[in-house]
Amino acid sequence: METAAVVLAGGRSARMGRDKAGLTLDGEDFLARLTARFRERFDRVYVSGPGGLPDLRPGEGPLAGLESAFFHTGAERIFVTAVDLPFADPVLARLLLDGLGERDACLIRRRSGRVEPLFAAYRRTCLPQVQACLEEGRRAMGALLDRLDCRVVEERDLPGFDLDRLLLNVNTPADYRRAEKISNSSLQQCFSVVTYESNQDITGLEECT
Repeated sequence: METAAVVLAGGRSARMGRDKAGLTLDGEDFLARLTARFRERFDRVYVSGPGGLPDLRPGEGPLAGLESAFFHTGAERIFVTAVDLPFADPVLARLLLDGLGERDACLIRRRSGRVEPLFAAYRRTCLPQVQACLEEGRRAMGALLDRLDCRVVEERDLPGFDLDRLLLNVNTPADYRRAEKISNSSLQQCFSVVTYESNQDITGLEECT
């Protein structure tokens, strides 16, 4: 079955003060960074927002982006990631998508009890409830999850993933500075393990993210 990922990039970025999709890390903007990464693991990668899949209900938030994704792509299963998760991991995304089964959604619950609906897998079976929430003016993702049959993956069951890093949500300038610090630290660690040999290419950097 073809796999599809959708990057939600239509937010207003009010707290950041500028378009988060255009913020950069390591010389690459968030949107380009995420689409390139997810293309390594997914057959199709779409953008919901300006220049991508048009919202059927502009300005109605991520629920409208999810509705648009199902409407325009025809996909039976979609993995959704927000553009302001610059370290989002497509390997973890595929684990969630593959774990969806016959449920409406598959998502992570952090140790704090908070769930991550904007880094999650959804089946087309959730579309009627997405539309119902939108028509009722209930735009919060939590309102949708209350109506779905969800598989919840606990953080403790994902020991190989640093979720504090992978799910860092960049909403404010302070969050952005933190992301830059993490990115710079990761680059330094990458360079520390690279070996140089005479007349040979530098190796190892391609695995650093």
